[in-house]
Amino acid sequence: MAGILSIDFSQTLNILIFLTLTSPLVAVASRRAPRAVEVYAIVGLAAALASSLIQAASTPVVILFSNPPESSAQIFVDSLSSYMAVIYIFVGLLSALFSVGYIEERKRGFYPLLLAMITGLVGVVFSGDLASFFVFWELMSLTAYVLVAFFYDRWEAVEASFKYLIMSSAGTASILLSFSLLYGITGTLSIPAIAEALRNEMLAGNSWTYVALALLIAGLGVNAAMAPFHSWLPDAHPAAPSPISAMLSGVVIKTGIYGMFRFLSGFFPPQLYNWQLGLLLFAALTMTVGNVMALLQDDIKRLLAFSSIAHIGYIVLGLGVATLQGFTGGILHILNHASMKALLFLAAGAFIHSVNTRSLEELSGIGRRMPITGVAFSIGAFSLAGLPGLNAFVSEFQIIASAVDAGLIVFAVIMILNVLLGASYYLRVIQIIFLKPMTSVSEKAHEAPIVMLIPLIILSILAVVIGVQPDPFLSIAREIAETLLP
Repeated sequence: MAGILSIDFSQTLNILIFLTLTSPLVAVASRRAPRAVEVYAIVGLAAALASSLIQAASTPVVILFSNPPESSAQIFVDSLSSYMAVIYIFVGLLSALFSVGYIEERKRGFYPLLLAMITGLVGVVFSGDLASFFVFWELMSLTAYVLVAFFYDRWEAVEASFKYLIMSSAGTASILLSFSLLYGITGTLSIPAIAEALRNEMLAGNSWTYVALALLIAGLGVNAAMAPFHSWLPDAHPAAPSPISAMLSGVVIKTGIYGMFRFLSGFFPPQLYNWQLGLLLFAALTMTVGNVMALLQDDIKRLLAFSSIAHIGYIVLGLGVATLQGFTGGILHILNHASMKALLFLAAGAFIHSVNTRSLEELSGIGRRMPITGVAFSIGAFSLAGLPGLNAFVSEFQIIASAVDAGLIVFAVIMILNVLLGASYYLRVIQIIFLKPMTSVSEKAHEAPIVMLIPLIILSILAVVIGVQPDPFLSIAREIAETLLP
């Protein structure tokens, strides 16, 4: 247990905070050597990833900054926290590596912001009290707003960032109001203490507890782009630099999902609060809106953004089923979607970087000019389309099977139909980039540099490894799910 003067945030978060605080100094000192800040960020994130993997193998960590625990700021790292942190840092590292070849301007400003966003993401999942959670949530959000508008000379980016700011701030206000109510009801900000207090059947009948629950779902739903709170995402992701699109769609929206798994299962046990049907309805709406809208898109990044909304619906369905298998499928799909959506956005970014267009019509045939990028994009697309042998099939099957086993046949059928919708537009995109005739734009394309291809190759290999050997990953997800269910 740490004393009141301790600055220990746990091994992994300590590294990230140090990187966040020192990277601006490195950026200022490296005016004549702009590569220095890139190397510093990549090496630092590699160290943080190694630390997070080591920490994931250890027992849960609890750090208190003062006593008593009920009023102390806390760091709490359990299996779910470690799992999410590994995903965040892994995708962040690959995005930073890809950015070496992609970001051509203001590199010294880009990498400190990226490091700060990753620190916020990890801080959210390592927080053991609501105040710390909110502080790190704000760090993540503020840096995300700035990075969406990184190309601030383009009106599209500024407008998208402002819309993201307005909607996300409303969601954050909803979360804060929910936290205020929970503090008033329980008298503590400690996440474990609140969870223990709300398991009391008398509190389960308190109407203010349900108000807090509704506000929390709405606020987290905005961050997760859950319909009908999703409208910021299709604008923000296409306007952002592609590595940031990969971060936003791959991991930033997963903080809302993390909050749902952590708080709904911990604060509001389903057998007492009966939130399952509400979440199932949100899930069905979210996946349907996302897939139908994706079918209508010509902008490749906008299509991928709507696809992210659909897959959030799949994860929320697993959560809404509220069984061990449903939680397992949802938790595994967090990893599968984060890695594959990062792969798709980075591959799309390589296309865009080469020919400076997001139009699928103009990208026709580009896969023949950029074969490695095209194959990597196809692997990500086939995976999220649910092709057996690739990773997303495993988690999607688990979620559908959990709904069937729970007797929720209608929702299982809705998800199956949505998976087929997703397969239809992903197959269409693959057909466009490989089989259709090249245009005057795509004929000018050339393969991406090796520094941009390395993240694509790593993520493509991961898709195959999980798809062919899913048992270790399913076991990890199942062990995490067991800790969340009563």
